[in-house]
Amino acid sequence: MTARGALVACAEITRVEARNFHYGLRLLPEPKRSALYAIYAWMRVADDVADAADLPCALRAARLDALEARTRAALNGVWVPTGDAREDAVMEALVDTSHRYPLQATDFFAALEGQRMDLAQVQMESFAQTEHYCECVASSVGRLCLDVWGLREGADGVLAREASSVRGVAFQLTNILRDLREDFARGRVYLPKQEFASHGLTIEELLAWKDDALCARFMHLQCSRAERLFAQSAVLDAMVSSDAVPTIRALTAIYRGILRAIARDPRAAMVRRARLTPMQKSWIALRARFGLLGVSS
Repeated sequence: MTARGALVACAEITRVEARNFHYGLRLLPEPKRSALYAIYAWMRVADDVADAADLPCALRAARLDALEARTRAALNGVWVPTGDAREDAVMEALVDTSHRYPLQATDFFAALEGQRMDLAQVQMESFAQTEHYCECVASSVGRLCLDVWGLREGADGVLAREASSVRGVAFQLTNILRDLREDFARGRVYLPKQEFASHGLTIEELLAWKDDALCARFMHLQCSRAERLFAQSAVLDAMVSSDAVPTIRALTAIYRGILRAIARDPRAAMVRRARLTPMQKSWIALRARFGLLGVSS
């Protein structure tokens, strides 16, 4: 497969399996768009290894170790085919992308650390643990996006990376709130046990919406915290290169839209996954393209 063919394969993986991100990423010009498709396809490969529930944890751990070794090689310009067409395409695309952009290997390895945390049953004790998980699996992605997007002249790179990390935590907290029931079925509870206890709740009682007042207060706390993190990272929009602004605003508006849907009706979110319709996401992307989305959208 040629590098171009590998990038096309990554675009298709992103389109099919990361639909929320695809609406924003397609607003980027080339070659930035294809670079981020490669990064998101790599994240999907890592997710699939960690989520392979039919395989024992030891085998999934070994496969993550092998993926780390292949990723390290790809970032150094070495691509060794494995026979897995999907992963081979992603690695070939990653070699191409790493030649074009200053991707930080530590962010890929942080993402893999987060995937390793998912191999066994998960119950976070404190918000510090939840935040660390979010930083591994989502802030790492945000920083890699920043490596591709680039910064405007005069922007503080350290501050931009910090803001990108915060934005990533906000995104992942939204995912956690959206996927509570699905994650629980997999033995994963990312919201802190300490906060459940302080509200006199368990995850089972929350999912069953056992006490309307208690459950509503608990969910209000979680949604409000994510909203604060979105607001805290708003400075990022003015720091990225101008051609990346439509993408970052569209992605943020989509995720905030999901978060606000949960906040409006948290009880419903215990029954069905909160989501935006394709029409809503297309409208957001269209408004972002023409500069009609503000930082606070």
